[in-house]
Amino acid sequence: MEISFRDRVSITLRQNRWVICAELLVVVAFLALELKDFPGIFFVFPFVWISLWLRKIGWKGVGLRRPPSWVRTLVLATLTGIGLQLLAIWLIDPLLVQLTGQPFDMSDLRRVPGNMPNLIAYIIIGWLLGAFLEEMVFRGYMINRFVDLFGNKQIGLTVGALVGSILFAIGHLNLGIASVVETFLFSLAYSALYLTAGRNLWLPIISHGIYNTTFFVLLYFGYTASWFIL
Repeated sequence: MEISFRDRVSITLRQNRWVICAELLVVVAFLALELKDFPGIFFVFPFVWISLWLRKIGWKGVGLRRPPSWVRTLVLATLTGIGLQLLAIWLIDPLLVQLTGQPFDMSDLRRVPGNMPNLIAYIIIGWLLGAFLEEMVFRGYMINRFVDLFGNKQIGLTVGALVGSILFAIGHLNLGIASVVETFLFSLAYSALYLTAGRNLWLPIISHGIYNTTFFVLLYFGYTASWFIL
């Protein structure tokens, strides 16, 4: 029986480490362009989707599947999302600003306080871009692709989490160096959630969405702090 073109491509993408390495370099290159204010994530997402389709894995194969318990996932995601945000604004962010001498530049969010339409818009963006898109790429794709590259689960998971977190942090450079460090730390936390959930994406996605939503709601009601510029 003749093997189809897609099957041949699928085998190559799954087994040839040089091809896997080249694919990852393309993704890293696009994401690194965030340093030049280029929205690389919007080019990476369809590229990654095509890769998953060609490999006959799909998003389900990297974690976008029903969790063992929705109740447990929702409760844990809510607690971690709110908890991480409170930890950030009360401890980590003030400490990072003190260490770096640079406050967080939140000027892009200056229209959120007291403005319900803007609050809703930012919450939607925070869920679609921050929660779904970023977690699917940086956790679902990146970590698993490094496992494919190294052929060693433990090394691949570790390197994938680190590289994904670094690239994720770079995308927040416009908010200041303190934000880059904070984003790197919390990206590692979301990687840990992803792995703790058995590489299921719903826990980090929902937690990330709640993390963003919590901050937007606080801003809406007039929350201010010395560690950020609004």
